[in-house]
Amino acid sequence: MARPKHPGHPAHSAHPTHPTRPGPHYLPPPPSPDAPAETLGAGDPDSRTAAERWAALTPRTRRTITAGLALGAAVTALLLLRPPHSDPAAASSPYPTQTTYLHYQGRGPAKHTYRFLLRVESGSPVTVSRLRLPFAEFGTRTTPRLPLTVNAGDTAPLTVEIRVRHCPSPPRTIDLPHLDLTLRNQRALQQHSFLFGGAFPHALARELSTACPAERPGTNPSRR
Repeated sequence: MARPKHPGHPAHSAHPTHPTRPGPHYLPPPPSPDAPAETLGAGDPDSRTAAERWAALTPRTRRTITAGLALGAAVTALLLLRPPHSDPAAASSPYPTQTTYLHYQGRGPAKHTYRFLLRVESGSPVTVSRLRLPFAEFGTRTTPRLPLTVNAGDTAPLTVEIRVRHCPSPPRTIDLPHLDLTLRNQRALQQHSFLFGGAFPHALARELSTACPAERPGTNPSRR
């Protein structure tokens, strides 16, 4: 006959279980060697310090990370110390402004046109991508259209149409006009101003005085 249980005491189990809430001295069991490593995704909380995360890595992982950081530092140093021109041919080529010349040839066949000769003496081919007369009163257009590439030792004719867009007030004189060109070759991209004396300033001054009579300053030639 079974003895009655003592009141107020729970029955003992042959297989005790852990409490649902661990007490203050509860330690979790050590992880199994076959358990997968913890993986943190973007935005996952991780309260461990950097030193604790580094200590948790295996020696092989730490060696791999250290070697990768050393390699990255070496590559960065090589990039910073490398000369700006890795191509020896480009480094030895002269700048486009040193080899390019623009000569005035006279008035063109059509009204408002002027003829020039573009010459490249040496080095790599030079490409002219822009040409303008840096005066607000004038607008320019080239034939042939830009960009224009000229090889070393060659010349290329260039006709520039220069029209007066509006008259300056007060009237002005054109002294030493220059054309601004954008030049590019294997070595560099440069802006250069070609100054002209003699016939070109006189022809340009006549163009301006014809379009803008002194007695009518501030007029718009396109409306006349």
